[in-house]
Amino acid sequence: MSAAQRVPELLQQITSPNTEAIRNGELELKSLKKDPSIINALMSSLVNAAAPPAVRNVAAVMLRKYIHLHYTSYPPADQAGLKAALLTALGNEPERAVRIAVVGSITRVADQHADGLKGWPELLNYIVSAAQHEAADARDLSFLLLKELSSNICESMPDQFPSLATLFNNAMNDSQLKVRSSAVKALGETMRYVCDEEEQLSHFQGLIPRLLEVTVTAQKEGNEDLVQTVCEVLYELTMNNFTAYFAEVASFSMCVLGDQNLELVTRDAGALVMSTLIECKPKLFGRKCPVDQIVEAFMMMIETATESAAGAFFDNNPQWRDDDDSDDDDENYDGPTQCGMAQGCLDIMACTLSSKVFFNLVMTKCVQRMQSQNPPSRKAGIACLGVVAEGVAEKLCDHLPEIMPLVLGCAGDADAQVRECSCFALGQLSEHCQPEILDYASQVLPCVFNLLDDNSVSVQTTSCYVLEMFCEHLEPESVMPFLNPLTTKLVSMLESTKHKAVQEMSVAAISATAVAAEKEFIPYLPGVAAIMSRLMNLNDEKTFPLKGRAMESMGHMAVAVEKDAFRPYFEMTMQCCCHALTLDSTELHEYAFAVFANLSKVMEREFSPVLPELVPHLLAVISGSDAAGESEQRKLQEAIYSQNQGDDSDEEGEGGIDPTMMVSTAMMEAKKAAIVAITEMASHCGPDFTPFIPQTFVCLAGDPSNEASQGSIDYWHPSIKDESLKALPALVVCCVASEYPEGKIEWEKGNLTQALLPQTAGYSQAVMAKMVPQLLNPEKEVVGTCCNSIQALIELCGPQALLAQANDVLNGLLKLVSKKAVCQSDIYGEEEVDEEDEDDHESFMNGVLDLIGAIGRVMGQHFAQYLPEFMPHILAFAKTSCPTNDRSMAIGLLGELAQGLGPAIGTYFDSVYLPHIQQGCADPADTVRRNASFTLGMCCESLGPATSQYYPQLLQALAPVFQVDASKGDGAAAAVDNAVAALARMIIANPGNVPYAQVLPVFFRCLPLKSDLSETEVVFEAIVKMRDAGQQEVLGNLKGEVERVVRASVAEGYKVEDEMKEELKKAFGL
Repeated sequence: MSAAQRVPELLQQITSPNTEAIRNGELELKSLKKDPSIINALMSSLVNAAAPPAVRNVAAVMLRKYIHLHYTSYPPADQAGLKAALLTALGNEPERAVRIAVVGSITRVADQHADGLKGWPELLNYIVSAAQHEAADARDLSFLLLKELSSNICESMPDQFPSLATLFNNAMNDSQLKVRSSAVKALGETMRYVCDEEEQLSHFQGLIPRLLEVTVTAQKEGNEDLVQTVCEVLYELTMNNFTAYFAEVASFSMCVLGDQNLELVTRDAGALVMSTLIECKPKLFGRKCPVDQIVEAFMMMIETATESAAGAFFDNNPQWRDDDDSDDDDENYDGPTQCGMAQGCLDIMACTLSSKVFFNLVMTKCVQRMQSQNPPSRKAGIACLGVVAEGVAEKLCDHLPEIMPLVLGCAGDADAQVRECSCFALGQLSEHCQPEILDYASQVLPCVFNLLDDNSVSVQTTSCYVLEMFCEHLEPESVMPFLNPLTTKLVSMLESTKHKAVQEMSVAAISATAVAAEKEFIPYLPGVAAIMSRLMNLNDEKTFPLKGRAMESMGHMAVAVEKDAFRPYFEMTMQCCCHALTLDSTELHEYAFAVFANLSKVMEREFSPVLPELVPHLLAVISGSDAAGESEQRKLQEAIYSQNQGDDSDEEGEGGIDPTMMVSTAMMEAKKAAIVAITEMASHCGPDFTPFIPQTFVCLAGDPSNEASQGSIDYWHPSIKDESLKALPALVVCCVASEYPEGKIEWEKGNLTQALLPQTAGYSQAVMAKMVPQLLNPEKEVVGTCCNSIQALIELCGPQALLAQANDVLNGLLKLVSKKAVCQSDIYGEEEVDEEDEDDHESFMNGVLDLIGAIGRVMGQHFAQYLPEFMPHILAFAKTSCPTNDRSMAIGLLGELAQGLGPAIGTYFDSVYLPHIQQGCADPADTVRRNASFTLGMCCESLGPATSQYYPQLLQALAPVFQVDASKGDGAAAAVDNAVAALARMIIANPGNVPYAQVLPVFFRCLPLKSDLSETEVVFEAIVKMRDAGQQEVLGNLKGEVERVVRASVAEGYKVEDEMKEELKKAFGL
């Protein structure tokens, strides 16, 4: 039986209420798709007025699916007849749903013409005529067609844009809302298509105010589909550097985001537009938008939300939702939340807006709410503090004395949500306000210890998170008073609770406690390792996250207790981790790779026997194909905003969003962990890793003999590039371990003729050649890591490692330090540069300036010829108007250059060094005072007698640093320690120019050093030199002070090298 005979019956069958009949009908109709007669049969059913609307609708849908299979094979006359029939059917069809389906068929036919809509001029005439028709349904139909044909029109008929703009404008003023709505959707599709073409977009951008007005009206009437469409359009426009009507778009986005009558998914579309506006154009946002009102609105959203305001913490662990001890019936909800939207926008504001615009404003609101009598207000205040902590960390560190009492007060709040959010905030402060937050250890640890007994599961979980973030940075002496009760409590929680969240975070907190305690954790190792062994052997898929945490914990404990103590547990841990690789869990594989990294670091060459098995596996993971590469990722992101409601395709794999998006993310994390493991193995397994260097280099960097070959350093995601850059120098470390005694090259500063041994020379040059181009990478994170890796390589191998690439390195650094590099450009379009806005420190610049200092130390006086180019840009970071970290790194770099270049910096002392030393020592920030003191000492050490005439000015500059209260924290103590070291260098350099009677009492009063113990050697060199020279103050009046300092420094527990202690004992007869 032919298609013409079967189609009407099959269409009836497909519209029946019988599921089995529908499925069979669809399969049979699909089997007829290659029969040319199917098109006429479907058209007949479509225009059959006697057929039910459902049949006509299915006919139109199937026509759209199959028409492209036959249309191009028709003779021109038949094509013209089909097109005319479609337009007639469209005009005569009374049902809107069927008309929409016919529009799809018309679009499919139009797409078959190579010249687009030019091949069907009647269609455009039809659209224009319908747009002016007296019937609202006809006008609505016109814009349904324009929406579906937008890409075709934009490609083939851009000359029609002025006429289209007039149509859109008239329609958005139509008396009928449905016509206005269809016009807005069609305009939106058109603007989306031309959003990256400024000239084409200019025809339509003047319509945006009216578009927003129509959408707001539709929003009030509940047309959320239109609101979402417009938000998607505005998002794409913003992503393509569109700034017209910026304030109006921001106001509309806030209107959508804050409308509690809308569905959360619609409000989330508004949040996406708002966050994109902030992220793409932070300076413009700060100038054009009422930041104060917007922050207040976000905080009110957090305040009035019923869900957890620490939700961002739990959102990363959806499997914990079953642990929720709230009464919320919708516990399985997995969509956007009011709190999450507000917090996401606040986070982006904190990370991108100028701190001059944002910091005082947001902190004032946080503090006011934390002091409120209203629990929801306190919840909002402390939650907001946690959310913005990362973005405002630098300024927040300066205000911890005012903030911490409020945070700790919230931790003891009667309201569980306030306590929960205080834990979240403490965790964020612990993570991002290092090392300043550690000064509060004696207050934070008892507070968190009490919260571990909280009745709320979420409070218990976030308390463990605080411990994890806080303890991993502590020194053993800080955690020792709490070690026994803390470990006991965490183990008890782990053993007694049934909640996944508490179990996992207890394990994480135990790991961090062990890392902080170091060898002091050894007595607890057997008991804790026994528990972890049991957890590592869990094989239920639901317990894999806990299994992974236990594996991770063994790796951390190995680092803490070191090789000898961990050796009994090494084989068992390796067996569990290797078994995890056989399970179908990318997350477990990632945990296993992290353990391999830590164990290779700890066990060193004892780890080597497993290299033949592990290295090939790790390299396969690193080089393995990713289900969603760069192009697929882009398509997926586009699909999120543009996927159709239905599936137009009849082919396998077409339509919808590729589910590998999540798999890709997991695979990417596994790749990162595998690269880290390879890095540690190459760094710590010594010559045993040497056989694996060639294939590892190819995996990371590509095959040098094949220009088309790519390695993980060429991977599309910056985090993989980042880890690959860290890994490459490790291969040279392995070469050095293999070729040089004791694994160290005794290179000489500035010696350009000192050759490297063959393997080290070959790989150092190959690695450098792959790393240097990344200085021009558009991602700041990658550039910073590149600088760190180049620094590590030249400090390992000396001048020879730099020579071949020196010009490219210096040119790249010059672009970076002058802020003209690719990564420093505004990727969304140039914004006006206002010096007052330049108040935020770019953390990657630490790596840039550190590399410049390292080049000075490696190349010595050879670098002096480049100072005229670099110095003005370095000094730009030292301005008093710059952020603290900028000032600190700039003055620190001056010291490193003095240390590296020696007398070659002499011409800069009067004009550059002296005024910046004076300015830095008087700076209110401890880190700047510390580095200024260091620079002063380096100048005296490098220039020697040439500085003697400046001693009165230098001593006067140091005076305020000696007045710093060293008990206020590590930063203050380090500043004083460096001032003491600077004075020691002055004594060594020009002993005859020091007023001993005035300076030595201050000098000895600040000893022994309390924080920066790396300066101990120079301090005691000065003391010994004064004693040997018969200095009377040392031998006479201050003899008791000298002996006190020396005895304290050689005492057990003081962190000074044993060799130094022995020299001091011998020198002073102790």
